[in-house]
Amino acid sequence: MLRQIGARLRDSRVLVRVCACATLATLILAPGCGEAESKPPVDTLSVTLGVSKESLSALAYIARDHGIFEANGLDVEFVECPGSQFAYESLVAHDVEAALCADTPIVVGALMGDRIEVIATTSTDANDIKMVACSDAGIRDARDLEGKRIGTQYGTAAHFFLHSFLIKNGMSETDVDVRFDSFAVITEALISGDLDAVSLRQPFIEQLREALGDRFVLLEEHGLYGKTMNLCVTPGGDLEPEVKQRLIRSFIGAEQYVLSVPVEQTNTEVSAALGITPTELCSCSYVEGTIGLQQSLVLTLEDQARWVVSSGIVAEPVPFDALAMLDLGPMDAVDPDRVTILR
Repeated sequence: MLRQIGARLRDSRVLVRVCACATLATLILAPGCGEAESKPPVDTLSVTLGVSKESLSALAYIARDHGIFEANGLDVEFVECPGSQFAYESLVAHDVEAALCADTPIVVGALMGDRIEVIATTSTDANDIKMVACSDAGIRDARDLEGKRIGTQYGTAAHFFLHSFLIKNGMSETDVDVRFDSFAVITEALISGDLDAVSLRQPFIEQLREALGDRFVLLEEHGLYGKTMNLCVTPGGDLEPEVKQRLIRSFIGAEQYVLSVPVEQTNTEVSAALGITPTELCSCSYVEGTIGLQQSLVLTLEDQARWVVSSGIVAEPVPFDALAMLDLGPMDAVDPDRVTILR
């Protein structure tokens, strides 16, 4: 199913060429803790980057729109995707050389035998996925979901959140009528009344808020699931080590940039790119140390692997090894203090 979705991506993706843009070069190229002072590269290397069009990709848009990729010696072909699952499939199909992928597609793909490597986590949000319901269905709180028609996208972070949300509230997927389709389709289905509730993310939540008006019901569980967005590449020699390091430096540069300007300014810029209101953006990408490789990622991947296997999402899963999916080399070379993986 994942590969079928990836095929649709190749027909609908939007390519945006990163252009030159003046910026604070000294800040962009500033080294991480313990790293020797960086100098602007004298050459330019090309790379195609798949980016999911969502809040957790904020730093990629900052790096694009403020010339931070270029300042780090990269000519980036920016491939916008309607979701991180699409970005993941594009990477597996070698349509892009690097991609921002949420943890769930990475885990599902690994259990199916796909091979990709995570070189950095670029953002984490403990409240990215939410449940949206329509009051017409008699839903006021989580207890009212029992027996209701709930939509989400199969094998995604939103699917995992639905699973966790139901358990937290004393239910399972057998207690509701779960239906799977794309986020765009289930959004329309909730508006038309063909669904009673949905599990999804921005910008679809904002679309539903506007469409449903006073019938809009938001059910959230902050901290239930910390969704991560990860910079991924295919293993082996498909991408030069120097390109990987420059990508990481670019994201660190974007992190340092947003810390140097008012949050309102960053939210205005990113929300315009994503087509949502600034108030709906998560400020989780605007904190020191956002970019890194943390031991918590290993635990997240392992937890989701257990869910995928027990739920039968992958019929014949291959052995799963979370550590084998991480390439620590590029981050170690750029800023080892940002790596807390036990090894």
